[in-house]
Amino acid sequence: MRLTIDFSALHAAVKKMGADNLKPDFSLEQNSDALDPIDIALSGEGIEVELKDVSIKSGLLSYQGRQILLYIQDHGSRIRSVLEDPEKGNKYHVADCRKLVEMREKGRFERYVATNVLTGVFLISGMDYYTGKEVKGEAALKVCKYCLGHLNYQGYRQGNRSLIFSKFSIDDFFTAYCSFFPYMPRRKAGDKDGAYTDDWPIISGQYKADQGFRCEVCGVDLSSHKKLLHTHHKNGVKTDNQRSNLQALCVDCHRKQPAHEKMFVRHEDMQVISRLRRAQMQDRRRLTWSDIFELADTGVHGVLHLCRANNMPVPMVGHALQDPSGNVVAQLELAWPVRKIGVAISDSDLAIARQQGWQAWSMIEALERF
Repeated sequence: MRLTIDFSALHAAVKKMGADNLKPDFSLEQNSDALDPIDIALSGEGIEVELKDVSIKSGLLSYQGRQILLYIQDHGSRIRSVLEDPEKGNKYHVADCRKLVEMREKGRFERYVATNVLTGVFLISGMDYYTGKEVKGEAALKVCKYCLGHLNYQGYRQGNRSLIFSKFSIDDFFTAYCSFFPYMPRRKAGDKDGAYTDDWPIISGQYKADQGFRCEVCGVDLSSHKKLLHTHHKNGVKTDNQRSNLQALCVDCHRKQPAHEKMFVRHEDMQVISRLRRAQMQDRRRLTWSDIFELADTGVHGVLHLCRANNMPVPMVGHALQDPSGNVVAQLELAWPVRKIGVAISDSDLAIARQQGWQAWSMIEALERF
């Protein structure tokens, strides 16, 4: 028996959501949001690791593709004083700084715990000096200053170090470097990010379509990459769908909004946005350093701070490299084409750039060489 079903209402709804038709993104597959055991462990009490098992990604710490930080859980007989005053505790590490190099040389591997907990509060333990009994508790440990200097985080080497240290946020840090890693920190099962109204997909799609699928902050046209455009609630209330409260933002501009620190952007998505921003730029005026900071991946901001301090020329952002046929084969995050110097995040981009005669450096190599 042949069935005749009228899908006109469905197609009308899809059009309101900004899609041209059902084919491109339509799928009957169910996306599982199950947490990997590694993610559960890293976002919980952490995983005991040896430093030899920790990978280094352009100066950042990584465990099985996940960005991590390392800290010493055992505080020995100091446990009571650290629980009372966390500033007396051991600092946690976010980069492969000289302190970790020193620890490797001393063979002190077993004492570290790897975690990607974003709260800034850590489980620590120790032995009570008077009773000899084990004591456990939570403490808001502080970040290692050597790590901040190693990455030149937020211009740490050139800026107000005390202010950058005091205001350091793990959320902000992980968001800044999220494009370096294939896996992003995950919320624990059951955690929710707030509820949207049932008609939110239609409202969001219609609003983005009305804006021509253009980011209202940086101006990039994402009509060819609609998934990279979000609809943002300005006041943070996800049930307040008044048009005056809505704003179309590319994923990069969206993650930079207040209270959006846990919004992570994949490297390939950031590259698309950088490339489109540059290609679509109609205003050919000379870009300022402020413009470059807005356009570039936040993971290379430490390099930009150093370049600006050293009075280097303003770089190009999202510079595409082509093969002899004109196909784009790689992309540099920052580039000085006249001198053929570039900075890339992807290892494959670095390799291709070097094959084409560029002095191509990773983020940490650039910080060491500039």
